[in-house]
Amino acid sequence: MPEVKTSEKAVTPVTYGDDRILDSIPVIEPLNDEQQQLVIAQTHHYIEQAAELFGIKKTAVDISFNLKGRSAGMYRARGRFGKVKREIRYNTFIFSKYFEDNLSTTVPHEVAHYVSDIAYGLKNIRPHGVEWKNIMAAFGADASVTANYDLSGIPLRKKKTYTYLCQCREHELGPVRHKKISSRRNQYYCRYCEQLLVIKDPQR
Repeated sequence: MPEVKTSEKAVTPVTYGDDRILDSIPVIEPLNDEQQQLVIAQTHHYIEQAAELFGIKKTAVDISFNLKGRSAGMYRARGRFGKVKREIRYNTFIFSKYFEDNLSTTVPHEVAHYVSDIAYGLKNIRPHGVEWKNIMAAFGADASVTANYDLSGIPLRKKKTYTYLCQCREHELGPVRHKKISSRRNQYYCRYCEQLLVIKDPQR
């Protein structure tokens, strides 16, 4: 069974006209040990509540604070040799900046993914489908899929891009499209000059 991810609790960032503004803002301090323990306790609280509400069998789930980027939380299940490892990951920086809000929204959001996985199996349902929404309703939690946070001070992953050329301009392609071109699965053409895109620096 390959790695399975639910949809993440993503964040819609405030847009800045100049990235240098973001670079000059001090980085937010991550969660301290006491705050992490509160998040872990809240996670177990919702798991216990789900066990009572839905009669699910509690299954081991790891809780970590290593999620990076624009997502506040993520639940994933990975299987190998017939064993499934479940994990709830939290973004320590986003939680630190918006602690109370994430405690009451992101934590039940990710636990609801865990519960829907145990009860139905992720392959059998939509990530934020009716089953997940019903669990969130039972928790009395906000079922919004995204949050609108100001991410200034939050360390963000910068996506690697690859420069491709046509006859009229340069194009910045992401890793997914680059890999498809490299493996000869896809070709891409410029919408303006209609010429095939060719990588600028083949050594990258």
